[in-house]
Amino acid sequence: MTKKEKMTMTLPELFNVLGARLNITLSDELVGEKRQIENEQTALVIGIAKQMIQDGDLILRTEKLAAQNKTLTDSWSMKLITG
Repeated sequence: MTKKEKMTMTLPELFNVLGARLNITLSDELVGEKRQIENEQTALVIGIAKQMIQDGDLILRTEKLAAQNKTLTDSWSMKLITG
């Protein structure tokens, strides 16, 4: 991925990734070190998913406030979501 490319993911794509991770984590075939590795990877994916959800919430709340109050166009929150 180049510096100009941004990684994006829709909520359905996120749900698919989380579902796949859940299936791997719950697999009865995992034992020992393999289970530990998969659980660590699942924890990482869950952490990223939580952050994505929090970011989405920030965007929605900021856009709602901006729609209600046009003076927020130069706010820090708006700068965070628009770049």
